Amino acid sequence: MTLCPYTRGVTYWAELVELYEYKVADALDGRVPRGGKRSLTELRDELLGAPLEPMLLRRMMECDRNYRNMFKSAHASPVSSRPAANAVPEWSAPARADSPESQSWEELQRMAWHVHLKTSILELAQVWGRQPDRTALRVMYTVQENAEREGRSIRTRLPVPAVGDPLVSLHDAEVVARVASGFADLLLTEEGRLRVKTALSAVHEEPFARHPDEDVMEARLAAAERERVAPEARAALVAALRAQYPQARDPRERPAIREAARHLQRTLDDLLAGAPTNTMSGTPSHSILYAQKPQSALPTPDDGTDELVIYLAGGQAAHWRGMDLRWQPIGSNWQLQFGPHVVLLRTDLPPAERSVVIGPARAQIRAFVSGAYVLLRVDGRPDEEIGRLASKARAIALLLNAEEDYANLRLARAAAQLIRNGTVDTAALGAASADKYASAPPETLIAFARKGIDALMARLQRSTPSSVATSIHAAAERLELDADRATGLHEVLHIATFTPEPLPYPVAHTAVNLADTGAFRSILLGQDPVTLRTGERALTLRLDYKGELAAVLPGHPAATLHDLLVVRVPGLSLLLVRQGTWLAAAALYDTPPPSTPEGHTLPGTLEHKSSTHSLSHTMHAPYDTKN
Repeated sequence: MTLCPYTRGVTYWAELVELYEYKVADALDGRVPRGGKRSLTELRDELLGAPLEPMLLRRMMECDRNYRNMFKSAHASPVSSRPAANAVPEWSAPARADSPESQSWEELQRMAWHVHLKTSILELAQVWGRQPDRTALRVMYTVQENAEREGRSIRTRLPVPAVGDPLVSLHDAEVVARVASGFADLLLTEEGRLRVKTALSAVHEEPFARHPDEDVMEARLAAAERERVAPEARAALVAALRAQYPQARDPRERPAIREAARHLQRTLDDLLAGAPTNTMSGTPSHSILYAQKPQSALPTPDDGTDELVIYLAGGQAAHWRGMDLRWQPIGSNWQLQFGPHVVLLRTDLPPAERSVVIGPARAQIRAFVSGAYVLLRVDGRPDEEIGRLASKARAIALLLNAEEDYANLRLARAAAQLIRNGTVDTAALGAASADKYASAPPETLIAFARKGIDALMARLQRSTPSSVATSIHAAAERLELDADRATGLHEVLHIATFTPEPLPYPVAHTAVNLADTGAFRSILLGQDPVTLRTGERALTLRLDYKGELAAVLPGHPAATLHDLLVVRVPGLSLLLVRQGTWLAAAALYDTPPPSTPEGHTLPGTLEHKSSTHSLSHTMHAPYDTKN
């Protein structure tokens, strides 16, 4: 609208303010302002945005206050049945869905979802990798390979590999991890999901092609079977015919592959149901620290939440979950410091690679970066994960106890046989079989015991506790072992399966005295070696030349600690579990030693004067110290 008499080119603001005063005075006296009410409104709007001097501004605001009071009085209801409404707070529009802030928000949510998706797919792939024929895993491999080929415009389609195909090596854990990671990366984009669905449909349609000469070979073999010759000659003829043609795959494998493809499709539907989608709602309110838009700004970080989004260009520091956060730009990238830990967040990497893990072992977070925005999310629950390892270590130590000719290990094997086959090979699991356990290398025996514990724990997860307990007691009767041992083994297995052991948070130490009670101690690992003492024994943990954590005990070969290690010495098991820089260690005696006077700890060590037995250890003690 054009303001004819009051354009922005007028420089005599004093005259306009005086004119506004006259018009308002007319309105207050009940007269129609000169030029009409519309001219008054237009003049007011012009003056509210004018660069007035302080004196003129005071005159203008005083006159405008009178005008607004008059306007409110004219529109007020003569009889009010409700209290006056509260003043409406100032409002600002949220970031639009197509703004850089909203786009970064959505990308961060997709990247965080993708990490969870990758973990879920890896767990599924590991489960499928333990199947005898690995049908579902072979289907996943084929779909992933064909989807990637389509992305590279390669038209040759790969058939589902045969069982045990040496060129695929799906028995290798590293290969399985790469397949799962590549499959998850395809699901990060809409284009990748479409290619995965296309490849999956093709596998379901034709798992593997028929050989062009398959019908001819079958006809000739049928004719050879009808020849009226001696059986030896007929067999030689059939063998000669088979040698002329390549071995065809069993057609009965196709239904199993199609069923695995349908199962994979259902699994994908469940996984993709929680995928973030593009919306028109923009960024949620109060969701970003130092946000550009006031509506999106988060006043202060919330320590009770598991994630925090920060606009890095809007600030330099924050305090979240008890740790100080600081950051600074490094070119187009960002350097983030979380407590004493520092990482570089690279913005030029593909979305699937723009995340890092940072922080101490008890509070690790994963950082995702998108431009100048970062999403910090608590990375799992390390206390629960290491607690499960601690419970499992107690169960493994129970099997490694050599009392009564490795009775616990033999009982566990017998129970597994009974659950799997319904029978127990008592001859192979008798007391004489303990000789091979005693002569086996420590790492071999530990791996064997852990495999047995994992198998029984998997059975416990799929069955009722009573059915597994019945099988263990029945196996004990077959081996002529007492019922208390069977009860102890079942309860230890139940704890290892369902109850993570509560552990104290780790503290940095270089020397620790382990409690005689068998309770775990938590240590924060650094670059310096850590010495664990129990009685007169001392075990040292240090990084070897490969960067792996080696456990060195005088008189024993060095062992590598990955996530779990049980070091067996006469009368004692040293339990070591680890999650990142969080180490938990315990000394489990076959027979508890006599209590020692207080005050005999070494200088600079972590004392164990006041440790309350955890429930899980109290439940373990009767079986670990039996006999």
